Amino acid sequence: MGAAAKVAVLVAGAVVAAGIGFVVTGWIASQPPVLTVVAATALCLSSAIATFLLADAVFRHTPQFGPIAVLMGTGVRMAVAVVGVLLLSEALAKYGTPRDEFAGWVAYLYIATLAIECGLLMYGSKTQVIPEKAP
Repeated sequence: MGAAAKVAVLVAGAVVAAGIGFVVTGWIASQPPVLTVVAATALCLSSAIATFLLADAVFRHTPQFGPIAVLMGTGVRMAVAVVGVLLLSEALAKYGTPRDEFAGWVAYLYIATLAIECGLLMYGSKTQVIPEKAP
């Protein structure tokens, strides 16, 4: 599976996760504003695609540095998520979105996209990252 197909799976997975969260939240409590879900999905998905493409390129060219690329990508994504929550929660508060609700959506979608990204990076990987011990 090529990088473009994996990105398509990542996007589809994030949209499905957002949809599931939106429906389940509607069952438990009041329906969240669509703007909140869309903003959180866009924030998490944009950084997920960027770090996925970087980590995928590293895995293809130098597989031994793949785990380092994933960890660095996770740090970048976490920084983007935290800064995004701080900045966007102010803007979304004007539309009636509570700050903690937006932060919860970002945390949920961050974890969902991270799981999908790691699964896609490992899918079809024929390289052995940790070498076997010599006899």
